[in-house]
Amino acid sequence: MAKQDDFDRQIRDAERERDRQARKEKWDKREKKFWRTFLFTEEGKPKSGFGIYTFCLSFVFLAFYVLGFHLVTEYLTDPMANWPVKLSNLCQATLAGAFGVALTWVCHKLFSDKRLALGGHLWLTAYAAAVLVYMLFALRGTGAAGAFLTFYGWFVVIPLCLGLLAAYFMYRRDYRPPVKPEAEPAWRKYTKRR
Repeated sequence: MAKQDDFDRQIRDAERERDRQARKEKWDKREKKFWRTFLFTEEGKPKSGFGIYTFCLSFVFLAFYVLGFHLVTEYLTDPMANWPVKLSNLCQATLAGAFGVALTWVCHKLFSDKRLALGGHLWLTAYAAAVLVYMLFALRGTGAAGAFLTFYGWFVVIPLCLGLLAAYFMYRRDYRPPVKPEAEPAWRKYTKRR
């Protein structure tokens, strides 16, 4: 009986190891596929110019949001000291979001590709989701998760949603897909003279 239990345990361990290895290979493939978009072709051009541009632009947006929060906190904390906390937080978050909306508008006007501002905000959304997941795991069991979610809602979700909505509506209003030249109809090749 002990030999059978030992044999069953070894089989379960082998199956677990095989499943773990399959998951690892699957994630390795995804990771390689993601990072391949940042590589260059043989001609020296980026494989995904849009991915690289929006990734870099997302750091510009992030820096601008941080600058907006710094300025709002520096200059509006004292005048809003007597205000109710929720109203003060809402004003500060909205004003910091306005900095992001202003940069979104400038980028939208400067760049001919109207998808860039929206793509940059989508990267920011991915960063924000990653920070949320990480912090919830790091704070579990400490009792601080509720305070973090309150802070996150006021100072990440509100400004990011303002910028994302502005970028989306500007994109929807102005984006025109590139027009491909029309191919000649099939019958046309039979009518051409040589």
